Amino acid sequence: MKAFRIYDACDMRLEEVDQPDIDAYEVLVKILATGICSTDIELYDGSMPYFEQGLTKRPMTPGHEWSGIVEKVGSKVQGFQIGELVVGDISIGCGRCENCLKGMYHLCHNRTELGVIKYDGAFANYLKTEAKNLYKVPETISANEAAMVETTATVTHAVQKTGIEPGDCVLVYGDGAIGLINAQVAFACGAGKVIVVGLKETHRDLLKQWGIHLINASDLDVVVEVNKLNGSLADVVFEDTGNPVAFASALKVVKPGGKLCVLSITGQSTIPIDMDYIVTREITIFGVLASPNSFKPALELIASGKVDVKSCISKIYPFDETIEAFEYVKNVKDNDRIKVVVTQEAEVD
Repeated sequence: MKAFRIYDACDMRLEEVDQPDIDAYEVLVKILATGICSTDIELYDGSMPYFEQGLTKRPMTPGHEWSGIVEKVGSKVQGFQIGELVVGDISIGCGRCENCLKGMYHLCHNRTELGVIKYDGAFANYLKTEAKNLYKVPETISANEAAMVETTATVTHAVQKTGIEPGDCVLVYGDGAIGLINAQVAFACGAGKVIVVGLKETHRDLLKQWGIHLINASDLDVVVEVNKLNGSLADVVFEDTGNPVAFASALKVVKPGGKLCVLSITGQSTIPIDMDYIVTREITIFGVLASPNSFKPALELIASGKVDVKSCISKIYPFDETIEAFEYVKNVKDNDRIKVVVTQEAEVD
C-alpha cells in the first residue's frame, strides 16, 4: 500500500509499504478521508514536543482524524461488518493500569496515540486498530464529515469535563476548527450565550447562522465587548489557540467563581500566569487531552444536526497531494481556512 512517512522536519515522502497484518482482535480499515490537525503540522515541521520527550520517533506516518471502510476483521471481532464506515479513538491504553480501569485510557502511562506516538496513522491507504477502538458512523454522515468526528469528540470531552450549566455564557478563544466546533458543542449542551473570540472576520456570517457571536480580537477590547453582550464576564471560557497571550486574555474574561478550560498546547515549558488573580476569584482551570469516551456523543451531535462539521471543511485535497496539503496548512495565511481534509474517495463530496 501507499503511505506518507515523515523522516525529518518538512521531509515527508510517499512510499510503498507493507499492508498491516491484523490479529484476532483487530480490524483493517481502508482509509477514505483524513483531516489535517495542528498536531500533524507539528509532526511535519519537527516542532512537536513529543520528539524531544522521546515519545515520537521517525520515520512515522501521521494522521489521527480519519474515517474509513472496514476491509478485514479478526477472527474474534464482533459487531463490525466489511464495508461499514467507521471512525476510531486515537488514544490507546494498555487496558490494565489504574487510569485505564477508570476509563481514563488517554492518560495511560504506556499509551500510544494513533498517528502520533508509536502507532502509524491514517495518511496511508490502510490502517489497523483494535475493534474496541472503533465506532460505526450513521448513514447520514459522509466520509469527509466523519473525518471531523475526532475533533468534535475532543471538544465534547472538554465540555463534559468542564461542565456547562443551563444558560451559562460561554466564551471560546479561537476560530479554527476546534474553536468553531467547541462553540457549537457548548451551545448544544445548554449554554445560553456563546461567543467566539477570533481574528477572522470572514467567519462572522457562519457563526451568526449558528446563533453564535464573534468578537474580533484585533479590533476590540474583549473584556469590554463580553460585558456589552452578556452584562457580565463569562461563566466558562475555553482556550483553543495555544497562544500564551490568548491564555492571559482568556483568564481575565472569566467571572469570579467561573471556569477556564485549556485544550491547546503552547509548545512552551512555562508561560506567565497571575496566580493571585486565580486564587482571589476562585477560578477553576481544567486541562483537557484527547477525546476519551466521547466518540459516541460526538457522532450523535453531528448526526442530529446540532453540530455542523460540513461547513468547517474549507478545502479538500486528493491523497496523492498530501504534501501539498500540509504545506498549504503550514504556510498559507487564508482567512477562509478552517479544516483541510485529504480524501481517497473517487468522488469528493
